[in-house]
Amino acid sequence: MAKRKSVTPPPATSPVHTHPSAGLLRRLGALLYDYLVVISLLVIAGFIGMGVAQLLLATGLATVPEGRDASWLLTSPLYSAWLALVIMGFYVWFWTRAGQTIGMRAWRLRIQNVDGSNIRITQALIRLATAAFGLGNLMCLLGGERPKAFQDIWAECEVIVLSKDENLNMLNKS
Repeated sequence: MAKRKSVTPPPATSPVHTHPSAGLLRRLGALLYDYLVVISLLVIAGFIGMGVAQLLLATGLATVPEGRDASWLLTSPLYSAWLALVIMGFYVWFWTRAGQTIGMRAWRLRIQNVDGSNIRITQALIRLATAAFGLGNLMCLLGGERPKAFQDIWAECEVIVLSKDENLNMLNKS
C-alpha cells in the first residue's frame, strides 16, 4: 500500500491590493455628479407619479380628501416611497451591474468586493442604508493608507481608483 501524502492548504494571505483606495475628495466629486443625475431621475419619476395620480383621480379609483387639492398627493407616503425606490434602484442597479455609477465613471472609481467581483444586491442595500446621505464618507479621513467609508465597512466592500485604461475598458464593456 502506498502512503498518502497529506496536503496542507497554503496559508491564508491578505488580499493583494493592486489599486489605491478612493479618498474623500474623489468620493465627494462622484457623489456630486450622481446627485445631479438622481435629481434628474426624480423629476422624471415625479412626472410619472403625478401622471399616475391624475389618471387614478380621473378614473375615480382615487379621491382627494375633502378640503384638499391634488397637491396633497405630493405629501403622500406612497409617493415618497415611489421616489425612494427610484433613488435606491439607481444606485443598486449601477453598483451591482458594473460597479460604477455615472459619477463614479467620471471620477474613475469602482465599488467591488475585495476579490474584485461586483457587490451583491444585499451589499448595495446595506451600503445605502448606512451611507447617511454621503456623510459616511467622512470616515475616509481616519483611514490611513487604505481609507474606507462607514458604508464600505458595513457592506464589506471597497471603493478603488482605476487607471485611465481600466476605466475606459469598464466603459467599453458595459
